[in-house]
Amino acid sequence: MILYFIGTGGSEGIPTHLCECETCSEARRLKFAQRRPSTLAVIGEEGEVILFDVGTDIREFLNVPLDAIFLTHWHHDHIYGLYKLRWIARETKLYAPEGHADALILQDPKNLRPITIKANEKIKIGKITVTSVRLNHQVETLGYVIEENGKSVAILYDTKGLPSETREYLLKISPVRTAIVDATYPPGFMDPYHNNVDEAVEMSIDIAERVVLSHISHKNLPFLKLVKYTRKKWGGKVLVAYDNMVFYV
Repeated sequence: MILYFIGTGGSEGIPTHLCECETCSEARRLKFAQRRPSTLAVIGEEGEVILFDVGTDIREFLNVPLDAIFLTHWHHDHIYGLYKLRWIARETKLYAPEGHADALILQDPKNLRPITIKANEKIKIGKITVTSVRLNHQVETLGYVIEENGKSVAILYDTKGLPSETREYLLKISPVRTAIVDATYPPGFMDPYHNNVDEAVEMSIDIAERVVLSHISHKNLPFLKLVKYTRKKWGGKVLVAYDNMVFYV
């Protein structure tokens, strides 16, 4: 299984327009520190391609047929790319929670085929099984566990910690190979709907062999400082995702 991180940022991306904070200034100097909104592709061993969230226009990054698209939720930084992707030249299933669904996508989906999915459902795509789990966010939000040939990956954003039933499920199937976790804010920052870096690691380090921090806001530490912070505190068990990173599971 291959994880292709097309976008690893929060809603505003990095750098944020006209922002002169340390994080945005670093990203203008170092292109590898720039971030698009959250978009992740999973490529299976048999060539299946599944997209999780479409926060950006994917056409220049992933010009292949998609076996399915899954949305964590309907906030616009996770669905922006759908407005163009709905013109895709073949029918494509779009699995998403019901709450706060986008009217344009539902009423005029073009070649997308929206399908409502709830927590604790399993979808089989080739040899890949996708299981939905409930997350803690301000609107109905799902995380996903992707399993193939005994290997598993958990996508856990947007969320503030984990609901008890989700945590129990993840502990039951642990260790997952990789947990991709909402780490929107810097250490010590408190928000009701998103984790800071320490909260992200604390909620996932005991369920995964490796934690990958994503959904990173420009309010977080600059990229190089964030990498230094995580390496010092957790060593190689915690990684900071970056746009265009390719990770093998």
